[in-house]
Amino acid sequence: MFEDTDVILFSVSLTDYDEYYVDSKGVATNKMLAAKNLFENIIAHPNFKKKKFVLILTKFDLLEEKIEHVPLKRCDWFCEFNPVISNNHKKCGNNGTMPSLAQSAFQYIAIKFKRLFHSYTERTLFVSLVTGLEPDTIDEALRYGREVIEWEKWDPSIVNDKSEMTSTTNGDASTS
Repeated sequence: MFEDTDVILFSVSLTDYDEYYVDSKGVATNKMLAAKNLFENIIAHPNFKKKKFVLILTKFDLLEEKIEHVPLKRCDWFCEFNPVISNNHKKCGNNGTMPSLAQSAFQYIAIKFKRLFHSYTERTLFVSLVTGLEPDTIDEALRYGREVIEWEKWDPSIVNDKSEMTSTTNGDASTS
């Protein structure tokens, strides 16, 4: 059924950590936990055992605004999120020495998904960040997916190397 599929792209909104939906039985479910459960089901499915995965984390621009008012810990899966933030955390980020709160949250979420993926597959999960206000980031994420396919052609160890467990497109989630 998926023999010709080389890469699975899985998209998760970074802002879903405190949002809920109500199912047909009236049960409220956290959207981030629902995405995690769906991701687990997909990576555990036998049809996807040998497939490469790219996780696309979306809505970073909205996360930057939201996380200032709504803590990431609202999602049970992120209860251990304790970033080191300076008193001037809004001035940090791309130009400062410390990551912004949103960048720290992105890194943390990426690492959570990477560790989950690795626990099921013992393989690398590639992560890409998308910002809605910057349409080029969508193209970059799709290019990244194509590059993952090409990497294995040149060097199969890149895709299977356990040291790559925390690689991302922008290097922000490069620590475990």
